[in-house]
Amino acid sequence: MEHGEILRDVSFDDLWGRLADKEKYVCCTRGPSTGWGTFIAWAPRERYVASYDSDLEALKRFVRKEQKKGRRLFGYLAYDLGYALHEIESHAKNDLKLPDALFYSFDAYAICRSNDIEIRASNASSLARFAKSVKDILLRKPIADVGGVGVEFTPTMSPEEYARAHESVKRHIVDGDIYQMNLTHRLEGSTEKPPRELFNDMWQKNKADFSAYIEADGYEILSASPERFISVTAERRIDTFPIKGTRPRGVNGEEDEQLKKELNKSEKEIAELTMITDLLRNDLGKVCKFGSVRIVSSRVVRAFASVWHAYSHITGICAKDIRAIDALISMFPGGSVTGCPKKRAMEIIDELEPTARSVYAGSIGYIDPDDSADFNIAIRTIIKKGERAYLQVGGGIVYDSNERDEYQETLDKARSFLGIL
Repeated sequence: MEHGEILRDVSFDDLWGRLADKEKYVCCTRGPSTGWGTFIAWAPRERYVASYDSDLEALKRFVRKEQKKGRRLFGYLAYDLGYALHEIESHAKNDLKLPDALFYSFDAYAICRSNDIEIRASNASSLARFAKSVKDILLRKPIADVGGVGVEFTPTMSPEEYARAHESVKRHIVDGDIYQMNLTHRLEGSTEKPPRELFNDMWQKNKADFSAYIEADGYEILSASPERFISVTAERRIDTFPIKGTRPRGVNGEEDEQLKKELNKSEKEIAELTMITDLLRNDLGKVCKFGSVRIVSSRVVRAFASVWHAYSHITGICAKDIRAIDALISMFPGGSVTGCPKKRAMEIIDELEPTARSVYAGSIGYIDPDDSADFNIAIRTIIKKGERAYLQVGGGIVYDSNERDEYQETLDKARSFLGIL
């Protein structure tokens, strides 16, 4: 996108707070300096929607076609699409019935910084239309929040049910089926609060690196993800940053530091991340030039809103004929939300988790005309359908995992959502 116009002394909040219902299919990303830049768009020109048995070659053709028109693509791949990719017959109940892939393409969008908004567009006429739309919106009075009660999430899996599933995972590890698996469970709640308000509440509380918002037909996706799945630069460098290892934040500085040290020294957490790093290194090797894949950081511990997380950083150079959408599909779903070996772990996940994950543990992000791309792992992500809201949480299980500790860890990850939304 070569055309642009900059509006001074305005911000994302100025624009977001004035958007009306007539601005349909609003999408955005937000992130601090360590994560995504902030962009916002609406009124997509084209849309791609796919179900479980869809031909992903059609998605690739759609992406290439829209890229040639100079458009930004933004959307998601649902976790359950991975079953088709890995030739697994899924049996989990698909009660939410959302598309397994949704991508919008935008002729124009706004890049938002702290003190200005830059309008980018695929051509001069799109620039003029979108810039006028943004200016008109900024002249409106801010829309008052509806307020009211947010979401009070309740686990749908009891500690006893989680313990039985956890024990089953351990048996599979003892039997040599898997080395590690990501076991998750769902929380549900209700709210009359509009989804745009909920997303704003999430951002104010979490300020997660890879936050995203998507409006669709009959549902919304609100993500406060701390995890980047893959990024691809225009120069063909690809990076992935799997997270494995968690501790809650402390109530004071001393306890906080102690919990960080505990995570740093945990042999279990170190082993988990090592296994997943090796899995992601192999996944990168499938789409990268021979010899280009390397581990930049084997383990980094970092603070987030309600937890400490450990992650690694692996990089490579895309092979000659590999485009961003090819890399995304080839590596999907992320190893940090499956386990290893990936296919067997996914089969066991389908056996033990009663409902399909849908967008949770899938990936949300964008692809630009220059074939740069950036996608998160859709954890800490709410699916909202009408007044119902769904939040899924989980963690990695290895041989020496303790079910009570693991169950509590899942709730620690959801803590920044509980009682504030």
